[in-house]
Amino acid sequence: MKKSVFILYLLSCFLVPTMAYNPVRLVFTDGIDNPQLKAKMERAVSVLMTEINRSQEQNLSQLSLPETYVSKETQDELNKLWSNEHMRCVEEEIEERCLTSYTGYQVRGIPLIINAVTKDGAQGYQEAVINFDKEGVIVSFYYTIHPEIYSSLIKDTLMERRREVTDIKDRMMILDYVEHFRTSYNQKDLNFLQQVFSDDALIITGNVIKVRKSEVMPAGKKVIYTTQSKRQYLENLSRAFKANSYIKVDFDDVVIVKHPTIHDIYGVTVHQRWNSARYSDEGYVFMVWDIRNLDEPQIHVRTWQPEYIDKVSGQKLNPNDVFSLGDFDL
Repeated sequence: MKKSVFILYLLSCFLVPTMAYNPVRLVFTDGIDNPQLKAKMERAVSVLMTEINRSQEQNLSQLSLPETYVSKETQDELNKLWSNEHMRCVEEEIEERCLTSYTGYQVRGIPLIINAVTKDGAQGYQEAVINFDKEGVIVSFYYTIHPEIYSSLIKDTLMERRREVTDIKDRMMILDYVEHFRTSYNQKDLNFLQQVFSDDALIITGNVIKVRKSEVMPAGKKVIYTTQSKRQYLENLSRAFKANSYIKVDFDDVVIVKHPTIHDIYGVTVHQRWNSARYSDEGYVFMVWDIRNLDEPQIHVRTWQPEYIDKVSGQKLNPNDVFSLGDFDL
């Protein structure tokens, strides 16, 4: 199925579509026994994806969705995303397993073609994850991390990762927060970021600078670090949101580590690709997540470090220098 989506995506880059929007039908292959609830969730996703296709085809500025199937909060979040990039699903039928999540239920792997709301109409491929409450109403819609990464994080029990989260529910919960966090940048959602960063959050950013030759050091490049408060970080981010017509953030690697002594504190390291109208980079983001209050998860630390110290020469940041839980006194 995923191969056919990719082929259609390539064709869409060269061909101008002449047909009207296609309706989408979701079918759960397994994972849920309640036939009424199963039918409601299948219908909810079908209604949502068909409305997305209709709005994309007609170039509408907002999605119109019934609260019977999609919560009001999720509608607002979707329209924030829609204001920055439009999307469509080219599959008429999607077959996926229904997963049980900490909120209720979940479906992953919804294939999407993304069109940035820009003059160049840049396209890309993403997959979505949709969460339902226990009554089958859609309560969130995020872009997923890579499916293979998700599977490895859920199933991997390698002994050498002694402090990595081993409980499947904890892993799914953390990944849900990480996917929401990632999507919030694509949505330019400052309100969510204001809520998720703790008031005393520590923000650290690494920047590469040139070093002049001296008696003790050869000429070259090194990384220096600056710190920001939550207020400073969000003010700078707000300016970046306004200056860029689109922002795309991808996480293509994720490592989750549980704090050895503090319950419900986790270190999350991701490899991030940031692309925007004016700037792009690749690097490592490390976050300290506090999920002791499940209704209000908090990030106490966020760091960014460049992947390359010198990309021309191929000099990368030493993996041992990437921040981790042990670098912070919590």
